[in-house]
Amino acid sequence: MNEEVARVFDAWAGDGRDAGLESGHADVVQQVVAELNIRPGAMILDLGCGNGWATRLLAKQAPGAQAIGIDCSTGMIARADELHSFTIRARYERGDIEALEYAEGHFDHVFSMEALYYANDPDKVLSEVARVLKPGGRADLVLDYYSERPGQGGWAAGVGLQLHRLSEAEWISSLERAGLGNGQARRVIDGRGPGEEGSFEPDQWRPDWEAHLAAHEAGSLWLSASLSA
Repeated sequence: MNEEVARVFDAWAGDGRDAGLESGHADVVQQVVAELNIRPGAMILDLGCGNGWATRLLAKQAPGAQAIGIDCSTGMIARADELHSFTIRARYERGDIEALEYAEGHFDHVFSMEALYYANDPDKVLSEVARVLKPGGRADLVLDYYSERPGQGGWAAGVGLQLHRLSEAEWISSLERAGLGNGQARRVIDGRGPGEEGSFEPDQWRPDWEAHLAAHEAGSLWLSASLSA
């Protein structure tokens, strides 16, 4: 368990930042989930679920679909439980994405938004993903922090954590090492656009409007791969 990461996300849950994470990533995740072809009764795992918003979205995709969200942050899991809808089959558990407590071949889909690069060892996470997927199962992993995207270099210092900033090619190699095949890397652009320049507020990661635009135009990195049947 990465306790440093847990402390950061506990603090974010405590100050309500989980809602901002949801609103900031919602459009990209909705685009990805719309293409997943989740079938009735599917078992889905959401790695680094935060307050569970994507877990709930995944569980709504097909009748009888079941989604489990896992996160290292006790605070985020508590928020997920508070926000849970009893009209869907979803639950949220505190756990270690590098040592998943699920049986081999348990899930049809593994999804993640903005979690992989926080792990101590991303290769170990991907090996665990391969272990818990059913033959023919699919992993879809989305990242905003990758080396080809401008304006992200200060993120690790900003959150005070050791993070893994890999390239598209490096992530594809990691998928292959884990035994996940047919790896693809695509970009997903937030369909809501970059916003208005007049309302833009610079920060340490995007010091000006031009940097913000470049990051928006690069988009989120969507990695997908499957376990051989």
